[in-house]
Amino acid sequence: MTKLDLSEKVCLITGGTSGIGLKTVELFSKLGATIYVIGRREVNSLPKNVYFKKVDLTRREEILSFIEWYEKNVGTIHVLINNASRNSRYSVLDIPIEEWDEIIGLNLTAPFLLSRMAARLMIKNSIKGKIINISAIQSKFPLERSFAYVTTKGGLISMGRSLAIDLGKYGIQVITVLPGPIYSKDDEPPKNLDERAATLLGRMGRAIEVSYLLAFLASDLNTFITGTEIVIDGGRLISRKPDPEEITRGEI
Repeated sequence: MTKLDLSEKVCLITGGTSGIGLKTVELFSKLGATIYVIGRREVNSLPKNVYFKKVDLTRREEILSFIEWYEKNVGTIHVLINNASRNSRYSVLDIPIEEWDEIIGLNLTAPFLLSRMAARLMIKNSIKGKIINISAIQSKFPLERSFAYVTTKGGLISMGRSLAIDLGKYGIQVITVLPGPIYSKDDEPPKNLDERAATLLGRMGRAIEVSYLLAFLASDLNTFITGTEIVIDGGRLISRKPDPEEITRGEI
């Protein structure tokens, strides 16, 4: 069987210092990729072949400054993973406009600007690359009081389809991944949380399981997937079980 190999890939991953992003960075490093990581928190220890840039993706001027730096100093990209996000627990009735603007910036504007940069560099260098957006099953199955989060995660799906339409003729593949429920704080969730998980498989997902999917999608084994969404949720979308309270409250 052909093994996953990312040794000739230059990858850019946002939100790569925690959760799914960090597990993906660690896995991609083991698979040989050269990785540029964007995050808001300074990090001192990262795997080999990993380079960190501190960027606040809610601030447009910082994104544009990073893009200028990347185009000048790196100049090539094979895989972009728009992963950075955060929860937002407001309903349409009480969300502050400042919160709305920040979530729009983080979950839509940043992926748009980075995707445009990646696409231009891929075309310039004749690279048939991959752009992967991380949405969430909330885009299809919203929790209460998650208005801005749900709206923007749904927007990522439409963005991905539109990108695929524009970029397909260049051989660039665009895929949107919808995880959930994924336990991303530690490798293993508390046993009682697993037992109460509202999935068909009877447990929470692990961040590394999403990373394995992303590694396949980023690799040369993925040659014919574009303009679509892939759900990785253990069957949550078709389960009739109630979510654990920790998820409903937005603690996980």
